[in-house]
Amino acid sequence: MNSKHPAVLLALACWAGGAGAAQPREVRDGETMEAAIAADAPTRVRLEGQRIVNVVGNIHSTSNCDSAPPAGNAPLAPSQLAAPAVNPRGDVILNCDLDKGEIYVRPAATGHAGQMRPISLFVSSPRATYTLLLRPAQMPADSLVLRDRRSEAGEPAAKAARPQTTSHVRALKTMLASMAQGRPADGVRAQQFDVAQALWREAEFRLIRRQEGRALQGETYRLRNTSAATMVLAEQEFDQDGVLAVAIEQHTLPPGATTLVHVIRQQEDTP
Repeated sequence: MNSKHPAVLLALACWAGGAGAAQPREVRDGETMEAAIAADAPTRVRLEGQRIVNVVGNIHSTSNCDSAPPAGNAPLAPSQLAAPAVNPRGDVILNCDLDKGEIYVRPAATGHAGQMRPISLFVSSPRATYTLLLRPAQMPADSLVLRDRRSEAGEPAAKAARPQTTSHVRALKTMLASMAQGRPADGVRAQQFDVAQALWREAEFRLIRRQEGRALQGETYRLRNTSAATMVLAEQEFDQDGVLAVAIEQHTLPPGATTLVHVIRQQEDTP
C-alpha cells in the first residue's frame, strides 16, 4: 500500500455517509477535494448555503449557462479553457441551473470508465474558490454537497472540534495499517476467510480477512476484474451505512487484475 491511502482514509473518516444519498464533502478555499462521480450519468454539484457563480475547467460543452439569471442574483458564468463552443478535447459536459446556482457535470468521454481521465474543476462562490478532482466510476447518478465549515461556524469552532476528530482518525489509521500489513495490532482478533460476496457482474469480490478491535471492525476483500475492459475504482463505491472508511490499494485494474479493498466499520457490540 502506498502513502496516499492514509489521506484517503482521513477524507472518508470525515465524509462517510449513507449510500444512495447526496455525498457531503467538506471543502476549503485553496485545497483539493476528491470525489467519485458517475461515468455515464450527470452528477449534481451544489454549495451548501452558497451559490455557484463561476466554473473553470477543461469543459467540453455547456448547456443553460449563458442565459440571463433571475433578477438580483449574480450570473453563473462557466469559463472554458478552450475558446470553441465545443471543445473536442474537453473532459466534462456542464449543465447549469441558474435559478439555484447549481451545476450538473458529466464526463465527456465515451466508452468504459477506464478510458476516462480525472476531471479537474475550479468552482467559485461569491466568497471562495474550491478545487475539485472528480474521478469517473461505475456508480449510479448522485449529488455532491460541498460544505465550507469555516463559513458556517468560523475557524475557532473548527479548531475546538479537532482533538476529538484527530483521536478518531488515529484509531482508524492504526486499524488500516494493520489490515494492509496483514498483521493484527495488539488487542485485535483476526480471522481468515474465503467467502464470495455479491458486488458487480464485472467483478469477483471475496472476503478474505476480518479484524475486530474494541470499537472498530476491519474487513479486507480481494476484488478481481473479470471483464474485458479496464476498471477504475473509487472508495465511494463501497460506502454504505455503518462504513467509516475505505481504502483501495490499486484504483485502476486491467482485465484479470486484482486488488485489496479495506473497509472499516464501527463494532456493533463494543465492550
